[in-house]
Amino acid sequence: MQRKVFRVEQMLASRRAPVPRVSADPAKVPHALAPQHDRSSDTLKNEVAVLREIVAHNRRDIALLIGHDKDRHMPRSAGELGAAIAGMEKATQKILEEAEAIDERARTLSSTLKTDYERGLAQDIQDHTVRVYEACNFQDLSGQRIAQVIEMLNLLDEQLSAMLARCNGQPIDLPSPKPCADDGLLNGPRLDGASGHASQRDIDMMFD
Repeated sequence: MQRKVFRVEQMLASRRAPVPRVSADPAKVPHALAPQHDRSSDTLKNEVAVLREIVAHNRRDIALLIGHDKDRHMPRSAGELGAAIAGMEKATQKILEEAEAIDERARTLSSTLKTDYERGLAQDIQDHTVRVYEACNFQDLSGQRIAQVIEMLNLLDEQLSAMLARCNGQPIDLPSPKPCADDGLLNGPRLDGASGHASQRDIDMMFD
C-alpha cells in the first residue's frame, strides 16, 4: 500500500513541474523561435515602408494640386470665376440700358403713328424689349451658381492646405466646414433633377 502511494505522488510531482518561461529579450529567444521572429519583423518593416511611400506620394499629389504660395491653383480659379461674374454684370447692365432706350423710343414712336398697323409694329418692339429684360435674369442666377462654386473651391483649398501641413508635421487648427445649406432656407438655384424644387402649387399655397 505504501509503494502504490509513492508512485501516485511521483506522477503528480512530474505533472506539476514548472514550465520554462520564454524570455522577452530577442537575444535570449531560443534558436527554434528566432526564424519566425525575424520573418515577422521583416514583414512589419515592409508594411511600414509601403505606408511611408503611400503617404509621401499623397503628399506630393496634394502639393501639386494646391500649387505654390504665389500661384495657388484653386484661389486662382476662384478669382477667374469672380472676374467672369463681374464681366457678366457689366455686359448685362449695358444690355438693360440699351433695351430701356429702345423701349422709350418705341413708346415715343407709337404716340406719333396714325395707323393701327404702325402702332402694332411699335408695340411688337416693346414686347420684344420686355423679353430681353426677362432674359437678362440669367446673370443673377448664373452669378449665384458661380458663387457656390467659388465657395467650394476656397473650402477645398483650406482643407487640402491643412492636410498638407499635418503631413509635414505642422499642427494647425482649422475650423469645421460650414454646412452648405440650411434645410429651411433657399440656397440659390438648384440643378435640374435635384430635389427640393418648388412647384407652382407650392408657391400658390404660400399666398393662400
